[in-house]
Amino acid sequence: MFVLFLIITGLVCVNSTPCSRDESLNITTGITFENGSVLYDGLEYVDGTWYVLDIDGLDVRFGCPCIGRRCLWKCCGIGQMFLNRTCADVDVSEANPFNPPVFKGRDPVNVIAHLNFFYMPRQSCEMYLVDSNSPVEEIYLQENGSLLEIATNRPQWHPPRMFCLDMKLDHSSPKSRLVGGVCYPDSGSNDDSPGLYIAYGIGLMLSVPFLLATFLVYAFIPELRNLHGMCLMAYCGGLIVAYPFLAYLKLHTGRVGVAMTGCFVIGRNNF
Repeated sequence: MFVLFLIITGLVCVNSTPCSRDESLNITTGITFENGSVLYDGLEYVDGTWYVLDIDGLDVRFGCPCIGRRCLWKCCGIGQMFLNRTCADVDVSEANPFNPPVFKGRDPVNVIAHLNFFYMPRQSCEMYLVDSNSPVEEIYLQENGSLLEIATNRPQWHPPRMFCLDMKLDHSSPKSRLVGGVCYPDSGSNDDSPGLYIAYGIGLMLSVPFLLATFLVYAFIPELRNLHGMCLMAYCGGLIVAYPFLAYLKLHTGRVGVAMTGCFVIGRNNF
């Protein structure tokens, strides 16, 4: 059992990374030093704050700049802002540098954003727009990098990785204003790593023989086939049938591998 624990722990550790992809930057072209640190774009990534992934047969190194730093996700690139609905290079003070006001709650604080935050590129999640020019919407960037959104007098707090900010200029206002893109809750949830899915599947499959042994003991000993024993047998029987299918799904992360008709048949039979 201890050896199995070590194997499962190893699988989880092998597939774990120090940060998620949305919190990572591609630093493959950075300079690697003997102590394991990587220097990229003037920023040092010490050993343990970067990782390597195999992408299309190539080793790509990713750094985690948000470890030990406050990160702020910028909707457009550096030196860009929204012109109408698209990001464009601009030469205006609002975007060079991007320096949104910082608050504590709804009270402004004397914090310079571009010195306090490390700007990250926009997340990959689907977003909805929050416009500070709207009469029913307000956004307040907090000192810790979170966002306070007030829509129709209802406050909502968003963690740093769930939104991006930038300036926007269009025909609806003569001046640029701050806008935010907020990830939809479903698309922003963190998923378990593939290693954990494998560990779940192995654990489920290892449970089946013991459930089967329990079922057989109660089935072959007449003294145990009372009401309590029959209920326990029914419970174990249901788990014996369900666990292999659940383990199959856990071991096939990202794809089911069963046709839709097969899914319907399995679901109906299990139910």
